[in-house]
Amino acid sequence: MTSISIAEYRSLTPPVRGHRQRKRRRRLPLEEAIQRACVEWARLQAPRYPLLAWLVHVPNGGIRPKGEAGKLKAMGVNPGLPDILIPRRSGPWAGLAVEIKSPTGKVSRSQAKWLDALAADGWFVAVARSLDEFRETCLCFLEP
Repeated sequence: MTSISIAEYRSLTPPVRGHRQRKRRRRLPLEEAIQRACVEWARLQAPRYPLLAWLVHVPNGGIRPKGEAGKLKAMGVNPGLPDILIPRRSGPWAGLAVEIKSPTGKVSRSQAKWLDALAADGWFVAVARSLDEFRETCLCFLEP
């Protein structure tokens, strides 16, 4: 009869479901959850509203290691860029820019500066705090 250590046994067997090694689900921050819902809605509506296929999110924000943050800044990352853009004309509008916020989130100075500048250039700009607000914003932009 051959014997093996507990560590060797554990390395040979898959973990038991429901045992200690279960990963905890990361809960999405509310703003991220709202944005994911908005993007999902836009993708589902793109066949009806083809301009929604041009919807883009530039991953400008977030906390990053210093080296990566410096690299991105050197590549042109600019704080405050709205979360969702459609850089295409619709009726009188040059494009759509939407900043997604949680119901209690505040627009930063750099975000307000971007929204003001885009509005001055003829963009439809908005701050959406829910999927319903985002949907209404998009429909106003798409059906002028």
